[in-house]
Amino acid sequence: MKIMVAYDGTLQAKEALVYGMDKAREKGGEVVALHVFNNGMFVDYDATIGAQGAARAESAQFIAEAKTIIREKGKGVKASLFSTEGNPTDEIVSFAKAEKVDVLLCPPKFTKIINKYQQAIGASEMASEAAKLQVAAVSTKTM
Repeated sequence: MKIMVAYDGTLQAKEALVYGMDKAREKGGEVVALHVFNNGMFVDYDATIGAQGAARAESAQFIAEAKTIIREKGKGVKASLFSTEGNPTDEIVSFAKAEKVDVLLCPPKFTKIINKYQQAIGASEMASEAAKLQVAAVSTKTM
C-alpha cells in the first residue's frame, strides 16, 4: 500500500503524515509526502518586497518539520519527502497519479484535490479514521 500525504505545514498535514506512517507500518506499506510551493500566488501580486522570499523561507521550514516528523515517527516505515513548485492541485494530482498511490491524505483546504483525484482514478471518498483528524482522504483500496 502506498500512502501519499499532501504536506502544507498545517496541523492537519502533520497529523496526516503521522497517521499515514502509522497505517503504512500497520499494513506494510510506504508513505510519500509532497510539499508544493505555490509560486503562482506571487504573479501579479501587489505585495511588499521580500514577500516571496519570506514565503520560501516558511516553505523551507515546513519541509524541515516534515523531515523531523518522518525521522521521529517513521521508524520501520519506508517514507520519502518530495518538494516542487507550481499549482498545488495540479502538482499533487499529477504526483499521486505518477506514483500510483493507493491512499491520498490532504488537509481539508485541499478538498478539491481529493475530488480531482477521485475523478482521475475513479475512486470513492473514504470514511475512515482519517476523518477524525479532519483530513480529507481518497483511496483506491480499503484501509
